[in-house]
Amino acid sequence: MHELILLALALPLVTGVLSLLQTRPAALRTVNLLGSTAVTGVLFTMIYRITQENVYSTEFFYLDHLSAVMLFVVALLTFTATLFSLPYMEKEVRHGSISEVMLSRYYALFNLFTFAMISVLLVGNLGLMWVAVEGTTLASALLVAFYFNRDALEAAWKYVMICTVGICLALFGTMILYYAQATAGGASHALNWQALRASAALLDPAVVKIAFIFILIGYGTKAGLAPMHTWLPDAHSQAPSPISGLLSGALLSCALYVLVRNVIIVQAVIGAEYPQYLLLGVGGLSVVIAIPFVLAQHDVKRLLAYSSVEHMGIITLGLGVGTPLAIYAALLHIVNHAVAKSALFYMAGMITQEYKTKNIRQIRGVISVMPLVATMFIISILAITGSPPFNIFISEFMIIMALFASHKGILGGVILLLLAAIFAGMMRYSLKMGFGIAPDGMGRIAVAAPAMTAMGVSAVILIVGGIYLPPLANSVLQQAAKIVLGG
Repeated sequence: MHELILLALALPLVTGVLSLLQTRPAALRTVNLLGSTAVTGVLFTMIYRITQENVYSTEFFYLDHLSAVMLFVVALLTFTATLFSLPYMEKEVRHGSISEVMLSRYYALFNLFTFAMISVLLVGNLGLMWVAVEGTTLASALLVAFYFNRDALEAAWKYVMICTVGICLALFGTMILYYAQATAGGASHALNWQALRASAALLDPAVVKIAFIFILIGYGTKAGLAPMHTWLPDAHSQAPSPISGLLSGALLSCALYVLVRNVIIVQAVIGAEYPQYLLLGVGGLSVVIAIPFVLAQHDVKRLLAYSSVEHMGIITLGLGVGTPLAIYAALLHIVNHAVAKSALFYMAGMITQEYKTKNIRQIRGVISVMPLVATMFIISILAITGSPPFNIFISEFMIIMALFASHKGILGGVILLLLAAIFAGMMRYSLKMGFGIAPDGMGRIAVAAPAMTAMGVSAVILIVGGIYLPPLANSVLQQAAKIVLGG
């Protein structure tokens, strides 16, 4: 396993360096396709090894079934984002939006971003996790500002400023947690996740309560939870569309992963009630705040970004309920949302690239211009709004069931009403975009095979995931849920 970990960390860095050395698009395409395939293969091999060994632990690295769930998200989205990037970014060069030099820089930053996200999931120390999360901010901020126009620079500045404040609060909370560990005699294993969990009974509950508030606000900012979500719509709307998919599907999931690792420690120290109430409050607020921005939106990528705020809220609600069913559903929803939202950003990117606008009012008749893309886009909108028989319906339904089963029926009813409003708003926009008369001069457009493959793989998972979950995936999710519950 150690060799696989080193490979998983080294391959993105090597691919990034090689990308900087290439000057021809064809060479860049080959290097990144091979590099991404290798990284994905290594990550899937690691996931399989985890299912056989359950836990792998060293001084610096720690892997278990919870890690495996998130590694699957990063592995799949890294591969599909690379596939989609190949024709999408080359067309950006042909349109004059970027230069060939910028294309090399894009792939270098893309791979640096991948390295940072993988690092978050492999380290076993909460301090090193914080460093890795900060690394994702630095790498992705350069990608948000990639087009270097006024809107992109403003979005990147906002992203860096808000997430830096958040991550500083997370650092402060982590330092307070270390203080609790040090005063309990555990300074020799500073912030080691296993050591913290083993010595949870010795930690001062009052200190841990204070630490968790800062940790929740800090990593909640990075995860796009309200009211710290304000960076997310700008960053996701201005980044290149493959990066928007990674930001929404993979980066937010990594931030939630670190938050969950901290929640496990906090629950072991002070019980589940305190963190659960905070998680329920933040999760419910995120769903509520997303509603007006989804219903009154004119930018298609911002629409999808606010949908991410809503879904991070739903996942947090599941974590806040805290029952085995709710935790299982929350982890499944992380995977389902990542697949659906990344696919939607790819499709939205292709549509806006051809229509040369992100304004929903100016996009009409996509079904006549790109029939297959338009069909998959509407299917993906149905999926992301929780419609049956798609995968997100299953995880959302289980979270709502868990709310009612845990005697939170009022909250469950309110969430159902809010989800119905989001469904109505997003379907209204997607149907207007899909049908109608296309603008003059818009003819049938051929979609490149790599981009179609990236979108098609995601669409198949959306459909199949609603009616069948492989036994191995089910087993990994069950074991991961047990870890979150303290097992």
